[in-house]
Amino acid sequence: MLSPYRVIDLTDERGVLAGQMLADLGADVIQVEPPGGSTGRGVAPFFAERPDESIFWSAYTRGKRGITCNLEDERGRNLLLRLLETADFLIESSDVGRMAELGLDYGTLQELFPRLIYTSISAFGQTGPKAHYVGSDLAIWAAGTPLLMTGDDDRPPVRVSQPQSWGHASGDAAGGALLALHARHKSGLGQRVDVSAQVSAAQATLAQILAYSVGSPDPERYGGGLKLRGVGSRGTADVSDGHIVMTLAPGPAIGHFANHAVKWLVDIGAVDESVGDEDFVTYADRAAVGQADPELFPRVQQIMREQVASRTKQEMLDISIEYDLLLVPVLDIVDLGQSRQLDSREFWREIGHGDGRVVTYPGPPLKVYLDGQAMDGRMSPPPGLGQDNEAVYGELGLSVTELASLESAGVI
Repeated sequence: MLSPYRVIDLTDERGVLAGQMLADLGADVIQVEPPGGSTGRGVAPFFAERPDESIFWSAYTRGKRGITCNLEDERGRNLLLRLLETADFLIESSDVGRMAELGLDYGTLQELFPRLIYTSISAFGQTGPKAHYVGSDLAIWAAGTPLLMTGDDDRPPVRVSQPQSWGHASGDAAGGALLALHARHKSGLGQRVDVSAQVSAAQATLAQILAYSVGSPDPERYGGGLKLRGVGSRGTADVSDGHIVMTLAPGPAIGHFANHAVKWLVDIGAVDESVGDEDFVTYADRAAVGQADPELFPRVQQIMREQVASRTKQEMLDISIEYDLLLVPVLDIVDLGQSRQLDSREFWREIGHGDGRVVTYPGPPLKVYLDGQAMDGRMSPPPGLGQDNEAVYGELGLSVTELASLESAGVI
């Protein structure tokens, strides 16, 4: 779908996913790294048999071509400008202001390449009082508010264990770049796409980002769940072969799912039929003013946990479908690899590396069809450092001798 388009990807680990999403749609994405390699190559985990090779970097550069270019050197910057003559997109995730210091800011490049779509990924955006703040994953989650809800209610919040904030920002960057491409088809001009990871993290709170403005009470932290009007609800539960996510909570938005759960408990004889007469859609408000038993819902939760503990993930999924519950198994990596659903969608892809290895990678996150034919994007292995220097720079007319000279000078 994007096969006519070229992306110059200057991102490090903070934005590397954005370019891969465009590569999965068929774009020619050229990952540009310093001659010594991107800092993303040092991000764990690493292949067991190759402890110097980052699984993280490999996963997010699959489908791209790779070159080296020293942007600290004027000759390197000139090479980049020549590449941009052939490009439709530029994506960067450098510290705010760094591209301007190099003379590669949007204003400068817009004059040279008015059709270029220039996408920047940063912690807090390119403007505002926090624009130059250092943005670690922890800081972004805290500033975006999801951190408020992680941990137990009787102690301070805890960090989100798996770094994700830059992934959210990268996804938004890819989407924003495609919107700008759509606009370019009408105007003929490129645009600046300015992505703030803080805003991306805030968007990840789903409805809670709207809660304050519509007068909803603030949710409270509650160890893997939340509290609303003092009524706590855990979000996970143990089953015989692992864990499930089980959203069992009162309230107007999801209380009817709690009613469905109680219906199941009544049907299996775990609670008295009288419990099924309670309406958990209105329960929290009534319990807050003494019109409902505040101990009832905690008892229902405990009974539910006891009942699911002896059942498997698959059994609870079947019950969830039958009774319309907010419940889903938590898959581990083995479950994911053996998923019949993902297998049927040909999600896992075996890709051969130049050294003879065959590595199983996650494939594109979406399937795109054109005239009934699935379009597969670029399923090439992650590029080695500078792997495509000769091919890419050769398109600019540089000879092998010239490239060797630039390499020895530290330009590429």
